[in-house]
Amino acid sequence: MTRQEAIQTLSKVGKISVSYAEDLYDSFFPKPVVPQYVADWYEEHKYNLNSEIYYLIRYWGDEERNSDFYKWFDDTKNEAIKTLVNMHQFGYEVEKEPRYTVRIKGIGGYSKYLNRDTNTQRWLFASKTELERFRAHHTRKELESNGFEWVFNCEGVEVTEVTDEQSNK
Repeated sequence: MTRQEAIQTLSKVGKISVSYAEDLYDSFFPKPVVPQYVADWYEEHKYNLNSEIYYLIRYWGDEERNSDFYKWFDDTKNEAIKTLVNMHQFGYEVEKEPRYTVRIKGIGGYSKYLNRDTNTQRWLFASKTELERFRAHHTRKELESNGFEWVFNCEGVEVTEVTDEQSNK
């Protein structure tokens, strides 16, 4: 029985709203919280999950052994398969990574925050306002993988963690 089928049955049998049945179901079966790379792997393989897990264990290639997903799978041992199955049954949530703004100290005006253009994948300085095309809130991993690891140790740069309220603006 899928989550949706269980919710419908619970709603019908309990004579409660679907919304309440969803909340009730989620309280009985909490969703696993996983890193983004686990969610990415799951989304790519969820339609044939049993075979994909078997293939994963039996035929894991050398180039895949350096991936974050492989390291997670190896570190969690038997819990990895259980987590993937629970994701399939109950849904999942992605861990929220801290996000940061990067500002050059002493620069005034509009262009003082590090931004990434999501269309061209280029980096530039602009405002700290999050727009559809321009991102001013970055994860540590994103900054480090793009050559900006130095901003965390530079006196001329102010790195500030973004709160949930700020990231929704």
